[in-house]
Amino acid sequence: MKKSLFLISAIMAIFVVICCSDVALAGWKFEREMGVNNHWGVGGDSKSVNHSSSENVFIKKALCVVLAVILVIFCASFAAAGWKFEDKITIVCPWAAGSASDETIRTMAKLLNVSLNQEVEVVNIPGRDGCDAIEYAYKRPANGYTFLLGTQSLFMQDIQANTDIRFKDEFVPVARLVHAINVLTLSKRSSVETKCTTFTELSEYVLKNPFEISVGMLTSTGLDGVALRQTVECLDVLKVAYHTTSDIGAALVEGHIDLMIGGISEVEDIVQDGEALPILSLSRKRLKHYPDVQCAGEIGLDSFLGPARGIFARAETPHEAVEALSDAIKKVSRDPVWAKFLADNSYDDRPGFADYKLYQKACDEDYKLLSEYINNEGLLKRDYVGITKTA
Repeated sequence: MKKSLFLISAIMAIFVVICCSDVALAGWKFEREMGVNNHWGVGGDSKSVNHSSSENVFIKKALCVVLAVILVIFCASFAAAGWKFEDKITIVCPWAAGSASDETIRTMAKLLNVSLNQEVEVVNIPGRDGCDAIEYAYKRPANGYTFLLGTQSLFMQDIQANTDIRFKDEFVPVARLVHAINVLTLSKRSSVETKCTTFTELSEYVLKNPFEISVGMLTSTGLDGVALRQTVECLDVLKVAYHTTSDIGAALVEGHIDLMIGGISEVEDIVQDGEALPILSLSRKRLKHYPDVQCAGEIGLDSFLGPARGIFARAETPHEAVEALSDAIKKVSRDPVWAKFLADNSYDDRPGFADYKLYQKACDEDYKLLSEYINNEGLLKRDYVGITKTA
């Protein structure tokens, strides 16, 4: 739409230049034939007449060009604001209602509803670690009204070919909403039994007592699995996979596991209740929310992976719609309500929002990192970054 409006404006400008040039030329011919000079008289020196008439033609043509340029700028500005959402917007969430991802997108949807003056509906399609949502969104029309919430977990499903849809080829980034930070949380019971309150102390304990400590995560071939491997690569721990973060939290409290990896918002309740304590944040600096907790950066761990929750669209979606939603999210990201949401969930410890250009770059980097990990696990099925000889 935007390109079409700009093309129309350019054609109109050319038409104006041609018409006005013809008028100017006709005026010059008339003055030459009638012998009109700058003094509004008739007759006089023919050289003077030709000289003044040429100047008039030049001035008139210059004015025509200026008017044409102004017209192009005006129409281009109009085109830049050309896309307007005129129907309900649907955002597909691959995770269940009540999850951290669901809470993130529903908070954003309410703000977009007001900003765009249009209904923004969140549809939860959990199942197969996000693959059901990918396939659901792919089957919807790519008309600028259906979008998909995603994290790096969808990338991992893609490179393992757990869905027939090649996510990297068939979807494009619109905007990143938040970039969460994962934490390792130790149960209170395990802390008492091991006499450990920091990650450094727990690491020393594990070295002396291999495979005694168990760690819960969503899936070993998901984002948590990669983050955990980066964090405890040299430690002998038992890894236990669960279906939901609530299941992991319950297992930690009930004593089935000693440690868990997850977002701050996912462990906040059990930490506040005194049933668990965070011992390591996967961040370069200590968190504002947990200033007394060690961070990966200060102890030399290259482990900073956290779920980057963002919006994606079918690749065939009009680019004007992608830009319009990206711009709307950028505007809403400055809203005090959104700022409070980020602060309450410790999402403000590192930059969250990224427009479609910056988000594309970040996604490409994550695809490379995750592909290398999955390749080392012997599970790489789709090679987008040239790790293996054959894709």
